[in-house]
Amino acid sequence: MYDPIHASQPLAAYAELVGSLRGEEPSAVLERLSRRVQTGDLDLADFFIELSPDGLQVTSSIRLIRRGVDEAILMPLRCREGHATRESIGRLLMEARARARELSVHVLGTRVHDAYMTPDYRKALLDAGFKPATRRVEYKTPLAQISTEGRSGLVWKTMAETGESLVLNLLRDASVGTPDGVDTASGSAAIENLLGESYAELDPRTAQVGYLNGEAVAILFCLATPQDGWSTIAFMGIVPSHRKRGLGLQVHRHGIATLRALGGTTYHDGTSESNGAMLHLFARQGCLEFARMEEWRAVLQP
Repeated sequence: MYDPIHASQPLAAYAELVGSLRGEEPSAVLERLSRRVQTGDLDLADFFIELSPDGLQVTSSIRLIRRGVDEAILMPLRCREGHATRESIGRLLMEARARARELSVHVLGTRVHDAYMTPDYRKALLDAGFKPATRRVEYKTPLAQISTEGRSGLVWKTMAETGESLVLNLLRDASVGTPDGVDTASGSAAIENLLGESYAELDPRTAQVGYLNGEAVAILFCLATPQDGWSTIAFMGIVPSHRKRGLGLQVHRHGIATLRALGGTTYHDGTSESNGAMLHLFARQGCLEFARMEEWRAVLQP
């Protein structure tokens, strides 16, 4: 039985599922969810659940999160043991796709940890029109443990100082020849998709340009939520002409310092398994690997 969350009973049942999987009290989860719904931070239309035959338990769920102008992501499946069948996962994925299309989403992505990927999950993703994009290595490390010390010849300016046009051009150039590059064909939307919302609503330091001897050579997008300490470098890149000069370490150190200044306490980040330069950088900076996962994407037709 599929049902979007739209009433107190399914929301309470969803909170019970989340609590059981996380080891939290369901009442605490329900209170947190209810508060975020009331503030408008969560839209219940973006949650999709399957209920038990008696309608009292949520057996599996998927959540849609909108990012930027035309992109969205699906949080990994949450489910009770024995309920993740190809058919049940497929129903949730198709309902989430339909919702994404209503929101004019063009690219819908999801990342699934190796520990949770099953043959049925993989088949359901393929059935729903998703295609495997890349494999990723994910890291999670206290920011206080990551170094920001060291010499740097880079001078940094925010996008508010440089203008969006320069940032977009630099983002395009820095994406050349890297598996983590960004498609900038959508123009300004590419920046908003990286940031998750309009730059004007964020701290100016979230988007920065690094200059070397007066030339713009590096780009950095930093995000942090002081409420829970989460932080990430959404993108960092160097133009091809200035790679292999040790600038990557300088860019990353500045990014970590920025995340601390923005209120972050825990650093979450990742890269493609094929991005040797970033894997080496994460190791050098002492970042702690916590998961390997597959990234899947679906391109939605209007």
